[in-house]
Amino acid sequence: MIKQNCNLIFLGAPGVGKGTVASIIANLTDLEHVSTGNIFRNEIKNKTELGLKVQEIVTTGGYVPDEITNRIVKNKIDETIKANTKIILDGFPRTIDQAKFLETIENFDYKVVELYAPESVILERLSGRRTCSKCSTGYHVKFKPSSKGDKCENCGGDLEQRKDDQPSSIIKRLEIYNEQTNPLIDYFKNANRLIVVEAIDAPENVADSVLKKIK
Repeated sequence: MIKQNCNLIFLGAPGVGKGTVASIIANLTDLEHVSTGNIFRNEIKNKTELGLKVQEIVTTGGYVPDEITNRIVKNKIDETIKANTKIILDGFPRTIDQAKFLETIENFDYKVVELYAPESVILERLSGRRTCSKCSTGYHVKFKPSSKGDKCENCGGDLEQRKDDQPSSIIKRLEIYNEQTNPLIDYFKNANRLIVVEAIDAPENVADSVLKKIK
């Protein structure tokens, strides 16, 4: 297992493979993959004070304010600092204010990895995804096609494309991501924390590139 002496923050557009690459690196190193989505779900599951607030906001379709998100993320980071462990943080920060909040956390040293892929690659990855309507098994028309065409190999159910995997939805999501994240990229670049890694190749190769660049 490779020992890492610095925390990592992963940035990247939808479909770029952040979660997959982070999981591979976590398996190869002593870094723990921490997804803010999972942190939120754990807080809700454990019925913590913050978790109950998040559940109430999410249930009504609201946006979780930075104050709550920051506290939940800081609690997790404080745990890792006490345990003397390092993490890959996936899903935070999403705004300049959240990035500035990170700077206030003592003893949290980190590098920022931006996984980049052209829009055409992301469109192909996401628009080709299919899910079985019965058993939820995932497929891809190019990279993991079903041997039964538009039917599931496991149960024979119809393979469907999610609405947010349709090209028009993907383009909209990418526009929102770029609008929100480009200032963040510039912020970390100016702070000399940013490492850019091309994420076109297989996830294992992308993970290898990340590990080489963060040495």
